[in-house]
Amino acid sequence: MKAGITGHQHLVSPETVHWVAAMLENAIDKYHVQQGFTSLAIGADQIFAEILMGKNIPYVAIIPSQGYETTFQKSEHLLNYRRLLKSAAKIVTLNFEKPEERAFYEAGRQVVDYSDIILAVWDGQPAKGLGGTGDVVEYARSKKKRIVHVNPITKNLSEI
Repeated sequence: MKAGITGHQHLVSPETVHWVAAMLENAIDKYHVQQGFTSLAIGADQIFAEILMGKNIPYVAIIPSQGYETTFQKSEHLLNYRRLLKSAAKIVTLNFEKPEERAFYEAGRQVVDYSDIILAVWDGQPAKGLGGTGDVVEYARSKKKRIVHVNPITKNLSEI
């Protein structure tokens, strides 16, 4: 099965990060994921890519725009992004000149389009800007994709 990730970048605490990682790993195993799709943003996307790497499951990096690296505020996040990008089986860079909401939304749509199932690390709230997790989940729903909701706030896992 092909799985895509959408999810929050800021997961609040190390405990939450550990819980999200465990839930994503369980879902990857349960749904027999054989290929992943991610934009490699900090947070959920990078956790997903790390798990896939550890299981030797190939993933495609769908990069929203030229200059995407400028969105990484901390040097450790940028270094991790570069490391994960080098490990991607394939890199697709969208035709946007700079990082912007429309580019993020289009990257999320491509993740959904390529995937059989979407793993959504999401608090259930509407997106704060175009291309946020809530928007990608709504797009996945419109495409009738199977969605595994990993809620980092309530620590609940469900299919929606």
